Amino acid sequence: MKPSRLRLVPPKLQASETTGSASPVLHANLTVIEVADPFLLQSLRADRRMGAAILAQLSDCVAIIQPGHGEWVIKQLLKAGHTPKVIDV
Repeated sequence: MKPSRLRLVPPKLQASETTGSASPVLHANLTVIEVADPFLLQSLRADRRMGAAILAQLSDCVAIIQPGHGEWVIKQLLKAGHTPKVIDV
């Protein structure tokens, strides 16, 4: 399996400062990582180098990777013996 970047486009709500209502903000080309076990994501966040590559955690099993770090994260997961399933959308 050839590694490639995982790119998903989830919407993010941002409160408007003037009206107090939420308006959708669309982010493109985000690298998202999803794990089967929440403990694995906790372990990745606890690692000094890998934790720095995680921009935000969306749930117990899903996190957003810093822009430009997707391929590096995949290589690090492969080095650690993990077998990531990579989807390029």
